[in-house]
Amino acid sequence: MPARRALPDSHHIVRYIPPSKRFVDPNGERQGPSLAGFELRDDDRGGLSVTEIEYFGPMSDAARQAAAIAFRESLDSKKLSANGIFARSRIGTVKAAALNYGKQVRIVHDPKPKNLGHAQIRRFTDEDLDLLEHFAHEVFQEYEVVADMRLPPRPPSAVN
Repeated sequence: MPARRALPDSHHIVRYIPPSKRFVDPNGERQGPSLAGFELRDDDRGGLSVTEIEYFGPMSDAARQAAAIAFRESLDSKKLSANGIFARSRIGTVKAAALNYGKQVRIVHDPKPKNLGHAQIRRFTDEDLDLLEHFAHEVFQEYEVVADMRLPPRPPSAVN
């Protein structure tokens, strides 16, 4: 396996946050990610799983859509909840925020067969709730709701 290369600070990453891990305001409206969206999942082996947007081209709607589609294809179910979100941040912002909490993370390209833009935030643990809160409310504050992304449906030949 080739060495994992560090990604440039100027690039952007996204993390899929399911509806159950979105912040709910006092009016009951779903907003951006909650700190639970940055807890390590069972499939987050070795670091926090994310997708690099610029792997799919310069930052644009098309590149964000391609990143979302690649993530969707990497799922066993091949389905995303319409109320889920893709929360994004610039890599340099993520690294600086983690450093403020005493964590020196490294964000590396870690391609998977169905998501070649897959990356990992290495040296990341989800034990520091203050860091997770900071990620949710300050670092990954930009997001897109899946239903608003106009992702194309999976082609009939790709459906199980």
